[in-house]
Amino acid sequence: MDTEVIYQDGSLSTFAGGGSFHDGPLAIERLRLITAKHALSTYLRTNGAMQLTANGAQLAIKNVIEPITGKTYKRSRNGKEEALADCEMWIDAIEREAVVLVEET
Repeated sequence: MDTEVIYQDGSLSTFAGGGSFHDGPLAIERLRLITAKHALSTYLRTNGAMQLTANGAQLAIKNVIEPITGKTYKRSRNGKEEALADCEMWIDAIEREAVVLVEET
């Protein structure tokens, strides 16, 4: 079963056979946000004991979330929780406007 997702700007994500392909600005932005979400949730779930990469949670905030939201987040746990909530909100907004086509083979 193949699935194609068309985003508001015409970007495309294709999911087939366990792999995926993403083309276009909004598809890539969604992928970046999902990665940032995983970086933050891993950090918060383990109380900072584990990170996806060195300083990954803070870099996800600085490089992905802050440029989108225009906010500056504190380095505290509360700042990371706020950034995660905003990240999830943006992912939901992108996905809510997407059109999903499922092709059964």
